[in-house]
This record gives sequence, C-alpha cells and structure tokens, in this order.
Amino acid sequence: MKQPFAIRILTWLAALASAGMFVSIALAILDIGPHLMGGEKVTRSEWLQIAAPPVAVIGCLMASIAYGLAARKVWSRHLVIAIFVLIIMYASALGVLNVLNHTIMWRAIANASVFGCAAVWYFYFKPNIAAYFRELAKG
Repeated sequence: MKQPFAIRILTWLAALASAGMFVSIALAILDIGPHLMGGEKVTRSEWLQIAAPPVAVIGCLMASIAYGLAARKVWSRHLVIAIFVLIIMYASALGVLNVLNHTIMWRAIANASVFGCAAVWYFYFKPNIAAYFRELAKG
C-alpha cells in the first residue's frame, strides 16, 4: 500500500522536531535566549530542572517516530500517543508535588489533551490512515 502523503510529511516534521528538542536543550545549557514553559518565562535553572528531562525524552520519541514512519512500522503511531500521555502524566505529577506553577501545569495538560485527541483521531480513526496501518499490520 502506498504511504499517505501526510505520513511522509509527518516523518520529516518528527525528525525536525527531534533535532529542535536537542537544540533547545543545548541553547538552555549555553544560556541563549528566553526560557519559557507554557508560555511563561522561567529561570534557566528551572527550565533545565523541570523542562529539559521530558524535552529530551520527547526528542528521543520523535526520532523513533520519524524512523518508524519512514520504515513503515505499525508501532510508530503508538509512540505519537505516548508523547501526549507522557506530557499529561509529567505535568500532573509536578503539579501535585507543587514543583510546577499550576497555570503552566493546566496549560500543558490542556494542550496535550487537545493535540492527543487529534492524534488519536488521525492515527486510529481517520479512514485512510487507519486502513494504511491495518495493511502494515497484516504484513
């Protein structure tokens, strides 16, 4: 089955996003640019302690997604959903522990929920994409 055009675009976007994640960590380490979480300015050390770990994990997941989509692996769509679940769990945990400002926590949860639902629809319920992954799963 021919790979849908949007999947090819998403492959490149995932690869670029992965690179961007690691560049953002390098820029924070070098103290270049503003440090933002949820649209709010934070200190460099706060960003490195709170945001850098999930940004690194998401960067690795994005690289895996790019590989999986390019190699036509069925599991790649599951990793997309894992990113949004990770963000929701991480923000919730930090909010409960009062490590994260509650405004930032709720913004992260809301954004991850909205985009996660859109990703679930796209990868699991959009007819041509769901059919594409069903064909991949068959062999």
